[in-house]
Amino acid sequence: MKHLLLLASLCVATMLHAQVPIIDYSFLAVPPSVLVNKVIVQPDGKILVGGGFTNYAGSGKGNLVRLNSDGTVDATFNPGGSGPDFLVQDIDLMPDGRILIAGNFNTYNGVQNNFVARLFPDGTLDPGFHVPPNSINSAVYAVALHRKNSVLVAGDFWVCSGHSQPHITRFDSTGVVDTTFLVGAGFTSTVYDLLVLPDDRILAGGTFFLYQDNPCGRIALLAPNGLFDPSMDNDPGIHGSASSVRALARQPDGKILVGGYFTYHNSVPRAAIARLDLSGAFDPSFTSPLYPYARVDAIAVQADGHILVGGEFIGSMYDPNVPGPSCLVRMNADGSRDDTYDLGTGLGADPGDTYFVRSIAVQQDNKVLVGGRFTSFDTETEYHQLIRLHESSFAGINEGHDAPAALNAWWNSRELRVTMPDGFTSGARLNVYTSTGQLVYSQRAGAAANSTIGVKMDPGTGLLLVSLEQGNARSTAKVMVP
Repeated sequence: MKHLLLLASLCVATMLHAQVPIIDYSFLAVPPSVLVNKVIVQPDGKILVGGGFTNYAGSGKGNLVRLNSDGTVDATFNPGGSGPDFLVQDIDLMPDGRILIAGNFNTYNGVQNNFVARLFPDGTLDPGFHVPPNSINSAVYAVALHRKNSVLVAGDFWVCSGHSQPHITRFDSTGVVDTTFLVGAGFTSTVYDLLVLPDDRILAGGTFFLYQDNPCGRIALLAPNGLFDPSMDNDPGIHGSASSVRALARQPDGKILVGGYFTYHNSVPRAAIARLDLSGAFDPSFTSPLYPYARVDAIAVQADGHILVGGEFIGSMYDPNVPGPSCLVRMNADGSRDDTYDLGTGLGADPGDTYFVRSIAVQQDNKVLVGGRFTSFDTETEYHQLIRLHESSFAGINEGHDAPAALNAWWNSRELRVTMPDGFTSGARLNVYTSTGQLVYSQRAGAAANSTIGVKMDPGTGLLLVSLEQGNARSTAKVMVP
């Protein structure tokens, strides 16, 4: 599949005066149609994408797809199957390569599986785990592997297979409700995220204020058997008008990052993201870079200690009031905004449309996958719902801000054609880069303004980044090679 199906039918470039160095243009994923809820990278580098989309890239698969590391569709995943019939909300991996999925679906490849399914490593349904139709009475938002291959799920439901299980339950390895997991009175409201700790205790985040009648504002610690663990004190915990916890992440030092929509933690003003000890105490060395009313839905911790945060917030929702990127930001370990990670204006959409980030995944090479609902990234408008970013700003084309005119470049058969814009002379240098930053051509242009030159080359299919440079002036264009 050619890079960006929307553009592959064009034999000319999309002319843009600016490039976005942070975007990994070598990622060939076709934009999912509606929504990405979860992106997860497998140990082999392949990428699972779950959400709400149909017939992804003509594969016949909806709501769940696996991509190769370059973003192309992995045709070996669930061969001949259609996948889940509705939304996938969460994905977890098992050590043996099997895959857990949860959401709002009722079937997988046409077989009844109520909101939770287990898949073989090739994406086909594992019939050894089965949740019968109508077993769960409302949506599942989170799934996590627990001890002895049991499966934890949490969400909006309160009944599972006839058992009262308010907003959390555990299935055994076959899909039967595990009654040794002692839910009791459960949660008072929705659970959005689960985090299993190394000792098998469980952190849950959501909109609740009680678990088993114990006060715990929007975050609770559970013992491995499901009982409330009082060693974590969250009373009143996360709170504020319409507050919720949407994302949990554990740092290597054991501290917990808590993201969501809130204005207080234990009656002290905190906004959108906080860092806690397992005791429930706030870490005073951490300060959120966001104003209240920003919402954090996704957190990923990088190996060097940087923290990536995504959600539903706009560029004016930063503290101090210095505009930043919408929906996605990288933070230093103390919570301050890392502006060296140049995201431009961040993510966006057409006026009036809702846009947000739901999932962030960091690859082993530190490239960053971002999924959600959006139709633009800074100046780029062809990236919808899924994008991959470099670890740092793109090292190939160095953006110029004093270019006299935009560059007109296109692909013609086996030749790159470039029209010299006004303001450049024959002494200007023409550089051509691949999408990974490799310089594949560099020569003096040798042409006057408004004349067209040809560069014979065989770069293969994909995106070329073309730069014309003279003094401090620089003009750039993208060229798709079909």
